[in-house]
Amino acid sequence: MKHRYDSKIKLMYTDDTDSFIYEIKTDDFYSDMKDDLNLYDTSDYDKNNVYNLPLVNKKVIGKMKDENKGNIMTEYVGLKSKMYAYKTNNKIEKRLKGIKKQTLKNKITFEDYKDCLLNQKLKYVDMNLIRSKFHSIQSIKQNKLALSYKDDKRFVNGDGITTLAHGHWSLMHLDLFNEQYDIKSDDLINTQ
Repeated sequence: MKHRYDSKIKLMYTDDTDSFIYEIKTDDFYSDMKDDLNLYDTSDYDKNNVYNLPLVNKKVIGKMKDENKGNIMTEYVGLKSKMYAYKTNNKIEKRLKGIKKQTLKNKITFEDYKDCLLNQKLKYVDMNLIRSKFHSIQSIKQNKLALSYKDDKRFVNGDGITTLAHGHWSLMHLDLFNEQYDIKSDDLINTQ
């Protein structure tokens, strides 16, 4: 993808080793797909899709697949791994590890994700759970942190949105990194 779009592509999210969300700036991505059909699995698209893409490469290993089946993603909020939401032209999809599906559906909105990211607002939800303790089954109500802007697996840049992996080479040059980890310029090792 990078070789084709160069500076016009941005990786927005990756999870595990097989899921990517890209922001791509191009005149017509589906026309681009037609030029490189050998890279894509389009078998889940509607037979009469508006992009006139042929249905090819069904379940071929290594081919990229559009999980939205041609529904263009119009808005995306990624808080951290397994905690994101996006809108397409006909649906809202929310992912949130550790929260029951019914709770996610009924108590957390797309706007909650945006509010968490842009205004650093934490979101707690109540969940009814069944627990077994010492062979005694109980029904409990748990108040759980659902959405958080704090990502302990990545370094969050000063804009509060973009991140870098801990240990990224460019972090040693950021004042924000030095402040966050209480590093003084005298402590830095001269590698030149």
